[in-house]
Parts: sequence; structure tokens; C-alpha cells
Amino acid sequence: MNHHYCPLCFAEIPIGVENCPACGRNIEAWERQTPYYDRLIWALKNPHSEVRMGAILSLANQNHAEAAGPLAECAMSYPVDVIQGLAVIRAIKNVPDSPEKVSALQGLSHHAAHAVRVAAEEALNTSTSLRLA
Repeated sequence: MNHHYCPLCFAEIPIGVENCPACGRNIEAWERQTPYYDRLIWALKNPHSEVRMGAILSLANQNHAEAAGPLAECAMSYPVDVIQGLAVIRAIKNVPDSPEKVSALQGLSHHAAHAVRVAAEEALNTSTSLRLA
């Protein structure tokens, strides 16, 4: 039997189920009523790295400064996933310069992975507007 996962609680559920048996939410209604950007932010908490990576790549194209914080939290929550951490840095570099962007990159400069720390520091140092902030 094929399964997929509830986008709200991430429980494994059979394909075609209207209400998640674990959390009871109507999946289709939630997806219809929740803006795409908000669903991407929520997907950053998904336990499956492929889902998180898809959300990271999509958020890189959304151009929302407020995405920087949730992206950084995602990278910090999965410190052993260096590829994901570097993708988060690239996504944050794409958001407009803002205090959120500075804060996210400063936080990531303390990431467990050396490559992510270096990339965060380089991103902070290469933007003139960020250095002036």
C-alpha cells in the first residue's frame, strides 16, 4: 500500500485520506486555505530531508526577508546535514537585505558544520549593505 505524510503533523497516512488519522485535520482544506509561502515555512520542519530541501529551494525564489529566520532555524535543527545547511545559506543570500537576514547569517556563523559557518561569514562579509547594518 502506498503512503504519504500529513503536511501538518508529518504522520504517515494512506493516499487519499481526507482527514489525518493522527491529528484529525482536513488535509485538503488546510492546503487550500494556507498560502503557499506559509506551507513552505511549515515544510522546513518536515522530518524528511527531501521535503525540507524542496522548501528551501522554493523559499530561495520567494523574495521574503522574513524567511531568513525560519531557514536558519531549519539549518540549525539538522546540523549534520551540511548540504542542506549550504542550501539554506544560498537561499538566505537571495532574500532582500534586512535585519532578519543579518540575524540569520550571524546565527549560522555558529553552526556545527565548519562549511556552513564559513559560508555564513562570507555572506555577511560580501554584502556592503549588511556590513553597514
